[in-house]
Amino acid sequence: MKQFNGITKVMFGVVAILLIVTLSLGVATVVKQGKAKENEPAGGKNPTQTASGTGTPAPLEATSTPVIMPTETPTPTPTTPAKHLVALDPGQQKNENKDTEPMGPGSTDTVKKMSYGATSVTTDMREHEWNLIMANLVKAELEARGYEVFMTRDKAEVDISNGERAVMANNSGAEILVGLQADAGGTGVNGVYAQLPKSDNAYVGNIYRDCRSLATFIKDAVIAATGASDRGYSESNKLAEINYSKIPVVIMQLGFMSNKEEDAKLQNDEYRQKMAKAICDGIDKYFDSKENDHE
Repeated sequence: MKQFNGITKVMFGVVAILLIVTLSLGVATVVKQGKAKENEPAGGKNPTQTASGTGTPAPLEATSTPVIMPTETPTPTPTTPAKHLVALDPGQQKNENKDTEPMGPGSTDTVKKMSYGATSVTTDMREHEWNLIMANLVKAELEARGYEVFMTRDKAEVDISNGERAVMANNSGAEILVGLQADAGGTGVNGVYAQLPKSDNAYVGNIYRDCRSLATFIKDAVIAATGASDRGYSESNKLAEINYSKIPVVIMQLGFMSNKEEDAKLQNDEYRQKMAKAICDGIDKYFDSKENDHE
């Protein structure tokens, strides 16, 4: 009986020890879990805990640096200069018209509608052909500079009188009318000159100053570029193309086809191109002067 009591005491002792150990482990586990919850982010799992639960810290994702997009600077819209509309008249035509027309609006005096024109002494080219070549060169140069161009004719076979050409230019809305021609005279006559109205012209006397200004700018530019002789101005009140014009007008006589030396230049492409650019330079200066007058 004493032996039984001893064994019982031993067993109770072992059980007591096991209970103590079990309680200690439980408390430690609860404390550990509490601390883990304290360290856990408010929104979820501990960032050091892997998805597999192995305990190996998962690598933190790199924070992406915000991409700053460059601000596009608006491309300024280029300011296009106001375009000017220029009327060009390649003088003459393939066939002469001997009929007459009033010298000016309402005039009882008459003039021939269209004369025959000059002929090249070196190539036999008719003046109407040369005038159209020059007009096309001037047209191309003006358009390259931003102008708009109206041509009274673009072929040889037309029948348009001098007065009708001025009316066409008026109706086109052009700001100026520039006639382009060659001339004929004695074999020793050469040079460039400008035809325009007289200051007392009954039809266009009110625009004489602008006609003279336009003539001066073009003539001086051509003389400077080509070295041709300066024959100055020929003012007349009997030219229908001038008298019917309502806009500043000049007829440029750009050389004499009857002079072999000068005619050889007139048939040269490089010389004609140089002359065309000079005419456009003169037109540029004319419009510049008008803009300066308005400042």
